[in-house]
Amino acid sequence: MSTTILYAIIQQLGYYGISILLITGNIGNLFFILTLGRSLKQRPNSCSIYLIFASISNWFVIDTVLISTFYGMYHIEPINLSNFLCKIRSYGGHALLMLSRCCSKLYFILKITFIFVIKVVAACIDRWGLCSQSVKIRSICRPYIARRVLVLNLLISALLPSQLFVYFDNGTGLCELSPLYSLPYTIFASIAIGILPFVLMIIFSLLARHNLHLIRSRIVPTNNPTQHFRIHKRDHDLMKMLVGEVIVYCITTIPYPANIMYQYLTTPIAAEKSPMRLAVETLVTFIIHPILTFTYCCTQFYGKI
Repeated sequence: MSTTILYAIIQQLGYYGISILLITGNIGNLFFILTLGRSLKQRPNSCSIYLIFASISNWFVIDTVLISTFYGMYHIEPINLSNFLCKIRSYGGHALLMLSRCCSKLYFILKITFIFVIKVVAACIDRWGLCSQSVKIRSICRPYIARRVLVLNLLISALLPSQLFVYFDNGTGLCELSPLYSLPYTIFASIAIGILPFVLMIIFSLLARHNLHLIRSRIVPTNNPTQHFRIHKRDHDLMKMLVGEVIVYCITTIPYPANIMYQYLTTPIAAEKSPMRLAVETLVTFIIHPILTFTYCCTQFYGKI
């Protein structure tokens, strides 16, 4: 297979892949917002609040960064002409993605402690708290807590990626990561997107499952059945949704920090790479970002129907 064929695959993959993501993402997030909006009117639920805000964030990132990426495949993208736009695009894209991943998954205690963790974590923690037999832990799964978390998410997601204003520029004629900041950005991506989110998702998903098992195995006193704590069907459904989101997150997002790490480690031998290897790496990188990265933002609704 020649390098020409590989680059042709990238063009076709970009045209059809990004087009499908734009269509399905806009439609899916719109219906998700409407569906969750109706449920919130009937009975406010903390996890639903997180998820609806995540869908709004996904909608914004799809119609800004993804459209810009699609436009740049066939035209000179404005970010390559303006250094200011380059920095805004890099910062804004990371901030929106971080906001969409944080706002529905990280509960407020661990959100303050691990401020850069993705959104899947909060809902896992929220469901763990809901399943807990401790009244104090269950009491934090309240809608007013969710609203406070959203405010924290907005502030954190706006401040944490602020260093990207320095990391990215278009000094070479392309908006890309400056070689001087390859190591800091690699560390940032590995921790913020890879290690902490994955570890916390696993921990709190297992805790939620353990608590559910304890609840189901409890012996309910026949003289006072009201003492038995019941989880509503909606909360069971939300937990099933979160399992799917954890799986989708691992498949679509974990490869990005791994690819960033690979690019950093192979920088010393970049001049020795053959044209075929460069073409293969370009194809793999394009599949990971933007295709897989934005798949997570575009498929949440379809994983829940």
